[in-house]
Amino acid sequence: MDSRKVRRVVSVAAVVLLAACSKPAEPVKVVNLDLSHEVDVHNEARSARETFAPTSTIYASIATEGSGSATLAAKWTGPDGKVIAEQTQSINPTKPVKFEFHITPPAGGWPLGRYKGVFTLNGGGTRTREFEVR
Repeated sequence: MDSRKVRRVVSVAAVVLLAACSKPAEPVKVVNLDLSHEVDVHNEARSARETFAPTSTIYASIATEGSGSATLAAKWTGPDGKVIAEQTQSINPTKPVKFEFHITPPAGGWPLGRYKGVFTLNGGGTRTREFEVR
């Protein structure tokens, strides 16, 4: 065999071995969740908080790792326990990334009291955040 053929065979074998040794991609998972009154262009919470003004837009910044298709969902409930908003996002990250959900105040502002946001990934992995409007 000439040296060029040997080099090609070795190169192909090396690629095959590397592919066989690489570990499979980790599935998407939520690694952090913060509430804030604003997020930046990367959906990063500017300052995480648990209290908001009646006129605040309330953001949830959700950090994920892993890759693949998934569905994020948010369910927001008011002080009376009634659902005020439900939202979903289809995601397909390939690297660590943040996503956001938000709710805007109704006319006249949010009623004072304790609220709750429940966030899920593919219907599981529930994360709950309680917050207060005062």
